[in-house]
Amino acid sequence: MIRIRSIARAAAMGGLLLLAPAAEAEVPANGKAYLDAAFASVQSLLRLYDGKPTLPRLSDPVDGKVLADVWNLPAILGTPPYAAPDLALLLEFIQKQTQILQVYALFSPEPGRKEPDQAANAVEFQDELSHARVFLLRAAGGALSAINDFSFRLKDDEKTEERARGLREMRLGLQEIVVGSALALRDPGLTDANRLLIAGAFAENAAGIAAALAPPDRNALVGALQAVRPSLRPEAQKAISDFATAVASAPCEGFCLVN
Repeated sequence: MIRIRSIARAAAMGGLLLLAPAAEAEVPANGKAYLDAAFASVQSLLRLYDGKPTLPRLSDPVDGKVLADVWNLPAILGTPPYAAPDLALLLEFIQKQTQILQVYALFSPEPGRKEPDQAANAVEFQDELSHARVFLLRAAGGALSAINDFSFRLKDDEKTEERARGLREMRLGLQEIVVGSALALRDPGLTDANRLLIAGAFAENAAGIAAALAPPDRNALVGALQAVRPSLRPEAQKAISDFATAVASAPCEGFCLVN
């Protein structure tokens, strides 16, 4: 399960932290407006399911279009790399997407009377959860890259312990997202298609994910993915191998050097 405590607290410190020199952002200019509208549509859709024994599904010809819109990577996130000016917005995107993921992961047909069966939900709603994880991997990788860029832009008198602590908290919350997706690959109920979707997202975002992670955390993440690799189909195995290779060759500089 993803915990958003660290991310939420770090995002609240955005005004304090984001004092680096201005630069052009890489997130599309209308990315926030697009996600805000798509997120509002998903919230409205979810309200229609209050009291029902299930949730909106990607496979539904109508509901699926609403859900697909909130996970539209090109429209919302554009293409990496991301820089320091993108950080606050990426954290906001992550918070919204995490809320959607948690709706599916913590679903109960009898809220307040029956505890969520997270293991069953992970299988039943795996299409929706997998798409949410792919988005979160891109956004988390982007935010980690932006943290690293932010650290390079700081002047000596801006490198305060309070700011460093806030950045470490951000990094911890983002690591939880990445590790959660790695653990999701272990679920034997996950289809090969969804495993490939998540494994591919790791490979595509390897550079960003590795950017601000300290070497021990990089090694632990690669080890967790390599452990599940034998259970994957060849295409997904290749994606994990590509991720491991990219992380191994990624330079460790900037915030990567901060434990």
